[in-house]
Amino acid sequence: MKTAYTAVVLLVVMVVALPEAAGRQWQAGTWIQVGTKRTLFVGDPVHERLPPGLNRPQMTEVATYVIETDDRRYELQDLVAIGQSGLDLRVTVGKPVTFAIEKKTAYIKLDNGEYRLLVLKNERKKT
Repeated sequence: MKTAYTAVVLLVVMVVALPEAAGRQWQAGTWIQVGTKRTLFVGDPVHERLPPGLNRPQMTEVATYVIETDDRRYELQDLVAIGQSGLDLRVTVGKPVTFAIEKKTAYIKLDNGEYRLLVLKNERKKT
């Protein structure tokens, strides 16, 4: 009985999880711009380890990116502080990028996996 239950749970997890990654509509674009932004909405793990009197909320620097396709321009923001995800070291302006957009989340596909970014703007490219 325990084996059958485990098999059913495993099957349900596979059915739910696999189509999500496979169902993404990957598209090609170009890194146009890289920058930084200060925000209160992303925590800094180094600062959060400080004693209670010293870990007041601070503005954390996060990386921002702009990707352009033939007809769209996407402004993206990293979800972690600079230097935490490693994506900021792998981006080169002018190089191609493979990505997918799902609502307010952008998935960046690189050799070693995927990175999630927040979509700040999704607009038509100005001609």
